[in-house]
Amino acid sequence: MPQTLFTLILFDVAALVYALALGLGLSDAVSVREHLLAGMLASVLIIFTHVLVIFYLIGTGLDIREAVEENDALAKKYIPLTRRLKKKVFPLACFATLLIIVASLLGAEVHSRLIPAPGAETALPLRQVGGWWVHLVFSSLALCVNAAAFVAEFRAVRKNREAIEEINEWALTGHGG
Repeated sequence: MPQTLFTLILFDVAALVYALALGLGLSDAVSVREHLLAGMLASVLIIFTHVLVIFYLIGTGLDIREAVEENDALAKKYIPLTRRLKKKVFPLACFATLLIIVASLLGAEVHSRLIPAPGAETALPLRQVGGWWVHLVFSSLALCVNAAAFVAEFRAVRKNREAIEEINEWALTGHGG
């Protein structure tokens, strides 16, 4: 899972950087459409990654609990570990998801006022539309919080994977019953 998560994070970052670059270079209806689509893609990918990590930690936490519940020493070591990992990751992942949703909604609201009539050939007055900066501020905040969330998630998934490997080794050596 750590390699999969790392790959997903790379896709998320690439999509977000692409959407940001398009947003900073808005000049016509085509660039507005491309930025909107890239932003939606980045948002969906990021939300997917956070939800995947949340469900992964829930599912593996239950598996770990089930595997070690009959061994007090292992239960005392691994059950609190899974709780700590979830306690570190869940609030940050949920807040990062919320910020991405808010930034996306604010961006959609700004872009709804930028969509020109069909066949419009003129450049758009992009910076004359009020509120674009609110979308930029929330997007920047979401970018920072998501970066922190991705780091926390990657560390948690790596520690969780190490715990699973230790438990598997214990079970394979004949102690797992």
